[in-house]
Formats: sequence, C-alpha cells, structure tokens
Amino acid sequence: MLSKIKIVISLIVFLFISTNIYPQQTKLERIDSYIKQAMTDWKMPGFAVAIVKNDTVIFSKGYGVKDIRTNEPVDENTNFMIASCSKAFTTASLARLVDQGKIKWDDPVAKYLPYFHMYDPWVTKEMTIRDLVTHRSGLATFSGDILWLGSTYDKDEVIRRAQYLKPTSSFRSRYGYQNIMYSVAGEVIKAVSDTNWHSYIKYNFFEPLGMTRSNTSIKEMKEKGNNAWPHRMDNGNVVAHSDYYSIETVAPAGAINSNVKDMARWIRLQLNKGKIDDKRIFSERQSNEMWSNNMFLGNNNYGLGWFIAYNNGKRVLNHGGGMPGMISDVTIIPEDKLGMVILSNYETGMVNAIRNYIIDIMMNVEPKDYNKTMLENWSRRMENFEKENKRREDVRVKNTKPSLPLEKYCGTYEDKMYGIAEVSLRDGKLFLQFIPSPTFRGELKHYHFDQFYIDWEDEFLTRGWVKFDMNFNGEIKQFTIEVPNSPDFIFTELLFDKVK
Repeated sequence: MLSKIKIVISLIVFLFISTNIYPQQTKLERIDSYIKQAMTDWKMPGFAVAIVKNDTVIFSKGYGVKDIRTNEPVDENTNFMIASCSKAFTTASLARLVDQGKIKWDDPVAKYLPYFHMYDPWVTKEMTIRDLVTHRSGLATFSGDILWLGSTYDKDEVIRRAQYLKPTSSFRSRYGYQNIMYSVAGEVIKAVSDTNWHSYIKYNFFEPLGMTRSNTSIKEMKEKGNNAWPHRMDNGNVVAHSDYYSIETVAPAGAINSNVKDMARWIRLQLNKGKIDDKRIFSERQSNEMWSNNMFLGNNNYGLGWFIAYNNGKRVLNHGGGMPGMISDVTIIPEDKLGMVILSNYETGMVNAIRNYIIDIMMNVEPKDYNKTMLENWSRRMENFEKENKRREDVRVKNTKPSLPLEKYCGTYEDKMYGIAEVSLRDGKLFLQFIPSPTFRGELKHYHFDQFYIDWEDEFLTRGWVKFDMNFNGEIKQFTIEVPNSPDFIFTELLFDKVK
C-alpha cells in the first residue's frame, strides 16, 4: 500500500514537472529559433539576450560575432553599450539618497546646484529633481544633444550652455526626452554624496550586485576586453564603425557598458523591488515611486527612468537605449515576475521585434511575426530617407549659382548655445567645420542660390543642407542648417551669426 502511495506521489510530481518545466523549455526553444532566424533577416552582427523568471535566470545566450572583422563570438559576458538603459541606474541612485534622507524627489534643483540655469528664470527656480528625470522640462526631445555627442565640451560646459536652449512647450506640459537633464541629476548625486556618478554606480550597484564586468567608461571597457564593436550600414553592407562614440560627458544619461549576465542581476533587483539575495539596495517604497506614472506619453506614461505601458492588463516597464552602432532594451513585467535584457551591435528594429516576441511567448500569447512587421517598418523608414533626398533634388532650382564669390561666405560663425563653426576655402571649395565637434565637418557643395549641402565626414551623420543669409548691404550675416534624416540631433535649433 505504501509503495502504491509513493508511486502516485511520484506520478503527481512527474506530471507537475512535465506541465511546468517542459512548456517553459519549449518556449525558450521557440525564442532561440526565432532569434537565429532574425539574425539572418537583419544581417545582425552580434546579439545577446537574458531572461529572468521568478528570480531565476532561465535564458542567457550570445549570438553572432562581436566584430565582423574578427568573427569572435558573442557570449553572455560580452559587453555592449547599454546607452539610455543607464537612466534607471541614475534614478535608483537618487532613490537610495531619498531613502537616506539626503534629498527629496520634489526638492528644487537649485537647492543643490546654485549654478544651474534654464532659459526661463522661473523654470530654473521651479525645476525639481523629479522634473529632471521625467522629461517634462519644456525642452524638445534630444534638444541640446549636439552639445555632447562627439564634442570636446566637458559636462560642466554642457550644463552651462543648456541655459540657452529655448523651450518648445511650457514647463511640465509636454514630454520631451532629455539627456542633459539626466546629466544634471548626476550632479545632484555628486553634491549630496561627495562622490561622482561613476563611483556611486560602481560602489552602490555594480559591486553589491556582483556585476563584475560592468563599467561606465569606454576606456575601462576596452581594458576589460570581450566587447561588442558597433556596426552600421554602408551601401547595403554591414561594416564596423571606426570607433565607439563616448557618452561620458552626460554619463548619467547613458554611459554604462554591460552584458546580459550582469544585467540579469539588475533585473532581479528590480523585480524584487530593491533587494537581491540578502542585500537591500533601495526600499520597496522607492521602487513603487520609480514605477509610478509621472508624465503622460500618448497612451503610455514615463515614470522615474522607466517607460510604463500595459499588456493584457499587466504593467510593462521598459527602457531602450541607442548609440551609434548599438541598440539595447531592458523590460520587466512585475506581475509575472518576468524580465529581459536584449543587447545588439547594429542599429535596427530587431531588438524591439525580439522583445515583443519574448513577451508574448512568456505570457502564453501566440506571438505575431514581429520580425516581419519591424523589417517592413524599417524598410519604409529607409525609403522615406531616400524620398526626402529625392524630394530635395526635385525642388532644386537648376542652373543657379551663389550670389557672391565663395570667399565671401568664409569666416567664423557662432551659435550662442552651441559655439563656433568655421567656413573656409580649401582648394577652391567651401569647407564647414564645427569647432567643438571635430568630426562634424565636410565640403559644402552648391545646391541652389545661397544654399549648399554637406555630406559629413562623420559616418553617423546623414546629408545636411546649409542656407546662408545676407544683410541689406549684401554681406553674409548668418547661416542655418538642417539635417532631416539625422537620428538624434536637432540642427534646426542652431543659428550661426557671422562674428569674424
């Protein structure tokens, strides 16, 4: 009789295991197969994914190669630039300081940084720490990013120059994604902790979480080795970038370099609301605060370092990251105790496709073919770029020439917010150089009348158009510039006046 009971119990245990583990294994096999197919479809060089479920890492794997020139394989320890996925680390740092009573989310920034100024003095006075990290400053999305990416300015100079950025909406009325405001938030951390953002992240997150290969600088990343290299498309071929673009000038907005193994520990911390193993990093109260709706964004919201949406009635917290040649994503679904990190070394829509596929699979929803949809969207995006270039060629007035001899366009120009640009003659051709950004340069080729186009030497930038204007004496007084397909820069906020 006892043996029969044991057999029944064994059968029950077997059935329980069968109905819980094997379906999960089947799900992971489907995910793995889908990623492999997507790698081919997107011509993706390198990719890595980790999935956490019920505080356990159930999937952690690298795909493809770190660099197409070396063909070394990506593994779970391969570091990528996680870019704006770093923002949640910054808000978690602030949350720790709130726990310690050193700051409050709604404290004025000026209380800690008296030198901080916005364009409007009233906004300067009213801006709070919460405002800094919820994208409601009144500035446009990516406004001012031209100050730091690829420039020689340090963080202090970028923050100082931000006071000349003109708002495009009233304070707290409209969402505008802001990297510079996160840099200011990092300075608040420094002001109250007597250590800089880099050290704070290292000692309060990387070390206690065991994120042993994670770091906050390109230099340290290179020293550690096993890094994914950024890639781009060139005439239909995937090629390696010449180097990494540094984001350290606004580090709290996106300077972390990490891997899926380390980031899985970060996800566990988040899903456990500030605790991992026996370590409490921030309080459950502050976890809830960071996950609360602060700024509306269409049908969704932005919390403190997290985008907030809903899927089948369940809250989905997510943040993506993008740098030239790198796309990343971190997503958590607290109610399902589910989280994932996805890292790639080529800018495409594949990251979003795989994220959506994993969410559906893990939530027991038969997934759509997101890869197909994203490929179609990406193709349309590329077509729109080409259409814009063609449109500009179609409206070009043929057989015109510049109003003045080319040397009259030469000189030193200044935008109060950005700084100096120089136009010079080289071998009888006009040449534009943005002084703070050494790689922002190129030959100005005549378009029509007093407009020129520029194909930048910087491989990240797309074609731009420069328009010179005269005063009533027939002298060049200023130029404006637009780069319609530029990924992250608002060139139209620049007005360069001729100063010499």
